Amino acid sequence: MDNHIKILSMNVRGLFSSAKKRSDVFNWAKSKNSSIVCFQETHSTRDIETLWGDEWGHQCYFSHGDSRSAGVCVMFRGGYDYEVHESLIDQHGRYIILDVTLYDQRLTLVCLYGYNTDKPDFFCDILQKTMRFSNTSFIFLGDWNVVQDKNEDTYNVIHDRNPNSRRKIDEIKDTLLLLDPWRTCYPSDRKFTWRQKSPIKQSRLDYYLVSEDLFTLMESTKIIPGYRTDHSAIIFTFTASLAKRGKGYWKFNSQLLREPAYGDLVINCIRDTVSEYFSGGDSEDFLHVQLSCSDQLFFRGSKNEDS
Repeated sequence: MDNHIKILSMNVRGLFSSAKKRSDVFNWAKSKNSSIVCFQETHSTRDIETLWGDEWGHQCYFSHGDSRSAGVCVMFRGGYDYEVHESLIDQHGRYIILDVTLYDQRLTLVCLYGYNTDKPDFFCDILQKTMRFSNTSFIFLGDWNVVQDKNEDTYNVIHDRNPNSRRKIDEIKDTLLLLDPWRTCYPSDRKFTWRQKSPIKQSRLDYYLVSEDLFTLMESTKIIPGYRTDHSAIIFTFTASLAKRGKGYWKFNSQLLREPAYGDLVINCIRDTVSEYFSGGDSEDFLHVQLSCSDQLFFRGSKNEDS
């Protein structure tokens, strides 16, 4: 089964006023062989849904602004197994939240278009609505209009813009245990997704934040030239199956620790192993207990286990 999922995201700077530009951008996005395409700043209105859906040719979700501002959309391609269980659509053209299954992988997908001004309540609202679903896998993406690190993610930008929104994004990352796949893979690179020519300014405003389990399934993360816009496009590709892993990026899926049953299982396993090899100290203080076995044997588990 070819269960590779490629998600492309780009700020398109308006698709309403020019049918030619919309056709060109749609064809360009299709040429990238993406499974899911997410656009921001579409300038869409409610009456375009049927037309744009027919032009795209597959299932689409829209959050409308007006013909001159805002708007986001999520567009699926055919040829792979997916199911959208529920959708939460912002009425101001700023985000779409989908509870979706892609092949064997169920996750929450959030496509967003942040404000130019400092509005932390916007991200509070997204976090609150995201928590409505019981999923532990997440992909956040879009044009956040907030950089994560001014020193690493801007060029020739003097002011530290939207600090309260940045703190709220950090809270989302901490709460849901998300990481930035591109920055994780390229910790010292300076590459930007938005640029202004005069005076020259650049920022990395467009990025993914994903849960750790999806990061382990990642195949690639890219920033590529955009099309008919002042933004780059960003791509995240992963294998939508827990049976397969990506190219060597393994991290423990700490989302599991949010499940009470799993936490109890881990605690009981540690307690049983400590009891078996206990030689002194406080048996309830796992940090200071003295064991009669080596650390290597302890981390392998009790001698009664096959492993």
